[in-house]
Amino acid sequence: MNILIDGRVWSRNAAGITTFLCCALMEWVRQRPGDTFHVVLPKGMDPSVELPALPSNLILRDYSSRFPRFLPNIIIMQLLVPFLCRKLHIDLYYAPVPHLPWMMPSRTRKAITVHDVVNIEMSHTMAWTNRLATSVFFGQAIRKADILWTNSHYTAGKVEQYYPKRRCKDIFVGDAADRDQYHQISLSEEERANLRQKYGIRDRFLLFVGSLEPRKNLSFLLRLMPQLYREHHIQLVVIGGKGWKNSNLREIVEDTDYPRDAVIFCGYVTNHELSQLYNIADCFVSAALMEGFGMPQLEALYCGCPVVTAHNTAMIEVARGKDGAYTVEGYEPSVWQQTILKVLDNRPVVDQRQLAEYDWTVIIQHFLKEKIIQ
Repeated sequence: MNILIDGRVWSRNAAGITTFLCCALMEWVRQRPGDTFHVVLPKGMDPSVELPALPSNLILRDYSSRFPRFLPNIIIMQLLVPFLCRKLHIDLYYAPVPHLPWMMPSRTRKAITVHDVVNIEMSHTMAWTNRLATSVFFGQAIRKADILWTNSHYTAGKVEQYYPKRRCKDIFVGDAADRDQYHQISLSEEERANLRQKYGIRDRFLLFVGSLEPRKNLSFLLRLMPQLYREHHIQLVVIGGKGWKNSNLREIVEDTDYPRDAVIFCGYVTNHELSQLYNIADCFVSAALMEGFGMPQLEALYCGCPVVTAHNTAMIEVARGKDGAYTVEGYEPSVWQQTILKVLDNRPVVDQRQLAEYDWTVIIQHFLKEKIIQ
């Protein structure tokens, strides 16, 4: 079978979706050694994307020299994918995002993954360019795809709610974190001290991981910190992009009464260092307003780090019934502070056996059996 993969997230690191494609595709390729996988890179490979050694049946197709740099990826894919489907006699086209180019050959089956419905339910949190792109391609891709894959049952339910008329009726559900990167590790006292010194961590600390956008509701966590820091010597370590300077986050932390050492913004860190931070953190926290899955929550649990997260959307799905994971309903500051202190003062043990369903080997086995192998 010849399979063409939309690899544009590797041309520009798209955080969670980049990791999703790496994990899913590498396991897919491993389980189907007789198939040939062609990955389209419209603008080459982003140097920050960490890929393992590539098997011989996976071919990277770099078109960075064929198109002007100013041309958006989405336009390049519209032109390139239908051509490659015909030239390479592609049997299946897979996109890890809900986008299907027009003019696709009818013989080529089409599969997409939907990670959330932010563009529908929280469009005001997106840039206008993303809103425009999703308004044109999102619904069209869902309606016309032969295979639909969502990252959670929550997202699957939203797809069914908003797109009852679609070609693919049975939605496949599955997602996991990268167990090769995120797992419990033993760090020496020297390694712990060096990590703390590098990032300026002096006390017990909470860890936040995610893009710094309004939907993540980081502003709520920032407002919890003065009291937690002054009364309990707890810091918040924030891992994510630097877009916070363009939101109200900067205004909060630069207030004259805000304790300067309560929050540490680290920007981007490598997967290796993030895994280390999960392993030494006292607790992972997320007050997000909406998540299609809850990848950082799962990564934290893989590393044995307790989780306190908002009781909404797919975060409930990831945390429900897990030892060491707590959800908080609503956004009453005192309730969040009490829950965090409870976890820090009586650190629970994460039961790794409860995370068995989040395994890429099993997920891809089911995906191939249910959707690909005919």
